[in-house]
Amino acid sequence: MLIELRPGTSAEVAAEVAARAGAHEDVTAWPVRLAGRVFVVVSGDESLAHVPASPAVLARRPTPDGHWLVRRDSGVAPREVTIGGPPEAPREVGAVGGPRLWWAAGPCALESTEDAIETAVAVRAQGAHALRAGLSKTRSSPYHFPGRGLRGLEALAEIRRAAAIPVITEVCDPREVAAVAEVADCLQVDGRQLDNRPLLAELGAQRRPVLLMRGPRASLDDWLRAAEFVFTRGNSAVVLCAGATGTPQQPGFGAITALRARTELPVIFDPSHSTRSAALVAPAALAASAYGADGLLIESCTKPERLYRPGDAAHMFPPESLADLVATCERVRDSARSLEVSW
Repeated sequence: MLIELRPGTSAEVAAEVAARAGAHEDVTAWPVRLAGRVFVVVSGDESLAHVPASPAVLARRPTPDGHWLVRRDSGVAPREVTIGGPPEAPREVGAVGGPRLWWAAGPCALESTEDAIETAVAVRAQGAHALRAGLSKTRSSPYHFPGRGLRGLEALAEIRRAAAIPVITEVCDPREVAAVAEVADCLQVDGRQLDNRPLLAELGAQRRPVLLMRGPRASLDDWLRAAEFVFTRGNSAVVLCAGATGTPQQPGFGAITALRARTELPVIFDPSHSTRSAALVAPAALAASAYGADGLLIESCTKPERLYRPGDAAHMFPPESLADLVATCERVRDSARSLEVSW
């Protein structure tokens, strides 16, 4: 349950309402400010929660589906999320959900620092808004390279400085979130981590954008509830990334349009993981653009033959072809929009 307080409610009054709402030992409540509005999040047995008769209380917001803040009609979820920019060193700022197609490219995992810098410079030259390079990976096998973890933070910072480009990296352990947020411009969550509630709560406590991948078996409600966990801790800068769904896995383009009816949050698409083939990246990216994706997350590397995990090389789209691909995707998206039918 959410208790919305009147605009301008002070922190002291919000804390008092939260204390009274969560007075029972089986209820936890805390205040949160989002989009200029003030809420008290009530977690636990709602029948034991007490909504105080305070002049500060504006409304009680039921949450039967486990997500209200991210809903389109809540007025809280942002349509655009900016990745990069101040207070860091000057770099190109990208707004996901803006009028232009936003896109990021790079290797799935951060391996060789030298190769990653070369790739970052190459994708930046092609017009990328950000570099993708995972420090930690949720692998399907314990024998696959799990990423450099916190050991790679210094290298990630070096790559970011050398290429003058924002970086997106994956984090799996809630204990590592604060340290990674000091370096990365956006924190990525693998679809298999959508149920990692401590991780989502810690991401909500940061002030870095969060990129939530959809798990292949996750429903739209599962996905939106994961975003709600981040929101309830105070961070509304969430971007949703669609990919493969079902068994066998196929690109889930329909999620893009399905989400449009439910949330204002920007939605991008990963044509690399959803197809597992560099040859299919372009068709998948074009299809996602026709469905109205706000952006693309593409795997690309200048030296794919040097990757530790050979299977990752099969996903890598050539950096030198990225600008042409994105330009074509923008034309397709514009054409599709011009043909939209209003009911």
